[in-house]
Amino acid sequence: MKAAKMIKTAALSASLAFPISALAQEYVGWLEYGDGGEQWQDNKARLQEFGEQFDSSWEMYQYLERQAGGGDDLDWEDMASPEFDWSGIYTRARGGLSFDPDIPPDQTTAQLTEQGAAARQRKIDLLNQTGGEYDPISDCRPPGHPRWVTEPFLHEFIVTPEQTWLINEMVNDIRRVYTDGRAHTLPEDAYPTFNGDTIGFWDDGVLVTHTTYLREGQYQRGPQPDYSDQVEVVERWRKIDGINLEADFWVFDPANLAEPWYTRQAFIELENDDHLLRIRYWWCGENQNNDIIVTDEGTSQFPDFDFLDDDAAVSNDESVQRLGE
Repeated sequence: MKAAKMIKTAALSASLAFPISALAQEYVGWLEYGDGGEQWQDNKARLQEFGEQFDSSWEMYQYLERQAGGGDDLDWEDMASPEFDWSGIYTRARGGLSFDPDIPPDQTTAQLTEQGAAARQRKIDLLNQTGGEYDPISDCRPPGHPRWVTEPFLHEFIVTPEQTWLINEMVNDIRRVYTDGRAHTLPEDAYPTFNGDTIGFWDDGVLVTHTTYLREGQYQRGPQPDYSDQVEVVERWRKIDGINLEADFWVFDPANLAEPWYTRQAFIELENDDHLLRIRYWWCGENQNNDIIVTDEGTSQFPDFDFLDDDAAVSNDESVQRLGE
């Protein structure tokens, strides 16, 4: 891999046109999360500042690619190394419904523009008024990216020399990361999709990605901010040990974010010695418990579940209570 990287470094130097600002950045490599204490807060601040040095996500991605000498050329023999063995069934390790796992879901560390702050305030006002909202995933629409990373369901990660698949059980959601050297889809052939278009490269066991052509959405339900269809994401994924995956996320969105938003995401492999856990086909209509109630206030709720005697009686939602009468 090293000889190939040297050749790629020379090719990149000759072919990629980097802005002068990108050539003068201070590189920040992988910083450990540790126990999430004071040292991590210092590391997190450095990683936030690192992202703020760049005018765009693409400038940042090109800079990281240059630092990696164009990335490593992998083959199937490399897949036997522990850093590429991402097999198993995972779930999100921390964060709940907060995009930034370090804070509660009713807070945000995003530096919002005036537009972004106003959109978030409208969500807060609606929640205070109605006690709920109509979450688009209620009717089985994909969560979209970057919300994809906050969904607390089963995940699988499949690494091959030319592609990595980031799989979420929910709505059979697969993000394909192309690491075979291809460029993004040409603008004239592209259109916004829920997961966008993702390319990447490997740098000493770290998967670096860039995602563009995304749809607008929200980082999570509740008072979490929104993102526009201008959103783009740079990520660095790494296998930390035998059961833990972590990922640096820098989200760029000039409409809603005054500065790129940095977070450290984490997934943990679940015990599955009996092989009972597996990714199953997900469809909202596969049982009556997924029927959607649109309340008088326009929020979404679900009916009385048939696997409980009377959960309507303990529900705090009047629409569900009326169904149980």
